[in-house]
Amino acid sequence: MGIKILLAGVGAAALLAAALPAAAQVVLQDNFDSAPQALNWPGDGVFASTSPPASVDLIGTGFFDLQPGHGNYLDLDGSTGSGNDPAGQVTSEDSFGAGAYALSFLLGGNDRVSQTQSTTISLGDWSTTITPGASDPFTRYNFNFTTGAAGKLAFTESGPSDQQGNLLDDIKLTAVPEPASWALMLVGFGGLGAVLRSRRSLTAVAA
Repeated sequence: MGIKILLAGVGAAALLAAALPAAAQVVLQDNFDSAPQALNWPGDGVFASTSPPASVDLIGTGFFDLQPGHGNYLDLDGSTGSGNDPAGQVTSEDSFGAGAYALSFLLGGNDRVSQTQSTTISLGDWSTTITPGASDPFTRYNFNFTTGAAGKLAFTESGPSDQQGNLLDDIKLTAVPEPASWALMLVGFGGLGAVLRSRRSLTAVAA
């Protein structure tokens, strides 16, 4: 009996160890505060401007600060002429596999006397489009989604460009464990609980 209990404990512990690496993990985070401000911004190692001939601008404190108190942030319709479509785009340097994710970011209107513009957010085969009002302040958006294809995280501003784009800041992408991983973890905890109960029972019988 003791050997069976020991084996059960080892098996439960192995299941638990297999499940633990699947815990939620932040895989991308960027608030742009460490990058030098610039018109026609090239990128910062986390995101790159990927919309030639259009561009994005990195603005903020002391430099075209349209939303004071937020440090640096992106103007998604940069200073590269008019009529470009898309008006601007940034894409993550890293690619991410198929799976479940939680995405959080701040998005505001262009905060100037300009028509509204739409921003499309995409990763793999998932995408969504947001059209804030031109005078809308930064608003926190949160999305939980699953993509069936690998890809890079992209924020794309619709055209035509007029150098007055939506404002983007404080992006965080978290990989979320699949339900099967959580079930495996619960099985592991259940197995360990059964082992402990069996040991208590044997101790009581021996006494």
